[in-house]
Amino acid sequence: MRFLIFLSVCCLIFSCGPQRHLQKIQSEASCIQKFKPVFNHELYQTSVDVVGKHISGLLLIKYMPDSSTRFVFSNETGFTFFDFGFLAGNGFAVYRITPQMNKKALIKTLRKDFDLLLFRNTDSSRYYAFTDSNQVYHAFPQSKGINYYITDGDCRQLIKMQRASDKKPVMEAFIFQDTSGGSPVRISIRHLNFNFSITLKKISPLAPQ
Repeated sequence: MRFLIFLSVCCLIFSCGPQRHLQKIQSEASCIQKFKPVFNHELYQTSVDVVGKHISGLLLIKYMPDSSTRFVFSNETGFTFFDFGFLAGNGFAVYRITPQMNKKALIKTLRKDFDLLLFRNTDSSRYYAFTDSNQVYHAFPQSKGINYYITDGDCRQLIKMQRASDKKPVMEAFIFQDTSGGSPVRISIRHLNFNFSITLKKISPLAPQ
């Protein structure tokens, strides 16, 4: 009986939404746009850990003439794991993917992760904000779940980005810039509901092609 009571209390605690200690405030959706990372033609050393398996390689993020952004992940010998296109108007295309990675759930997860990173689906008409007195949670409801861009109280610093279900956070991401600005020098993505993380480290400035 004591165990059942303890289990019930745990379920109550961990089922609370991410806003359980937050208060709704008035804020502007546009304030986060200055934190949107700029990707022109960037190459990142990439490390992926998922459910006990490790993959390393190079991720090319390239802004295209048609206003789309390509994410091409390959190994050092040039073998492509996936080639995704994030199209104008929030469209998405899979140009190439290995059979091992061609899983609907994995593609959907990666798309949502990179959508968050690219500040896509930030519709100001559905925007709202909460605060815990130290941080502001800028919320953008999605078709399923909510994307959060978490800043300091004055919206001068982006602390982290977060994807959440209706009940709890499921993923968080951090971007790190150097003092010169431009594209991020490091990006960290970590899932909270299963063992899946992605780490990107910029390795060189590439000449435009």
